[in-house]
Amino acid sequence: MNGLKQVNDILGHQAGDAFIRAASQIVCDVFKHSPVFRIGGDEFVAILRGSDYERRVALLADMERIVQANKDSDGPVLACGISPFDPATDKCVSQVFERADQLMYAHKKELKGLA
Repeated sequence: MNGLKQVNDILGHQAGDAFIRAASQIVCDVFKHSPVFRIGGDEFVAILRGSDYERRVALLADMERIVQANKDSDGPVLACGISPFDPATDKCVSQVFERADQLMYAHKKELKGLA
């Protein structure tokens, strides 16, 4: 999620905690059929399965619509990256995470107008 440090610095950690909960709710609402984990201070991962995996492109578009609306309303803005596991080339799950992370950082730059 973008802007957590600024929320904490300006509004305090209680506001930051509320910001994290709001961001988490967005991820859980979009990927409602998959487990979602908080893996860092401001990072989440959803392990897509079933219909969420099958609809991943549409769900990512849903997330983008929410992010754009939140940019205009000062709601949580989440940079996203998605990468499927490819058993032909991936030797471990960390390769999938690395690709998704690279895509997320590219999206983060785009959201900040740097790309």
